[in-house]
Amino acid sequence: MRALIPTLLLVSLAACSDQDPAPPVGKVVTETESTITSGPVACRVLTLTDAKSALGRETDVEKLEADGGPAGLDICQYGYQGEAMLDMGNVSVTVQPVDLASVKAAAEEQGYKLEPVIGVGDAAYYSSDIGLYVGKGNKTAIYLLAAHGMTDAKDRSISLARATVERL
Repeated sequence: MRALIPTLLLVSLAACSDQDPAPPVGKVVTETESTITSGPVACRVLTLTDAKSALGRETDVEKLEADGGPAGLDICQYGYQGEAMLDMGNVSVTVQPVDLASVKAAAEEQGYKLEPVIGVGDAAYYSSDIGLYVGKGNKTAIYLLAAHGMTDAKDRSISLARATVERL
């Protein structure tokens, strides 16, 4: 249930978005230069190279389709599935056209505790439950990172954000 709350929070915040929805779910897509420069903002922030680095893998990381759901979220995600059933990981960035203070307030209203992170974007907050929230101008990027055996999602998320947030 706790995992559902961040998703519902993102959907409710994105309801005001005028972003075009992403392509349909169900296919792995190939990252191209045009995707990086003209696609959803989230896919300009997070690239395949960034995803491989964050997940600590040189191979088998693929861009996953993300239609953004009913709210048309601006999301970009990559993942891998290894040979073993539990050997999998995923990294995503969701971009919201909402200032960080509003997103943070909504998360805190849901009972999440967010700790400040120094030196990322204009301001940033982290929660092990709902990820890293980074504000830049009037946008918020939400970084989520998980992989089997990964014990440092916080540090890796912060490193990823520091490397990519200028593209926001």
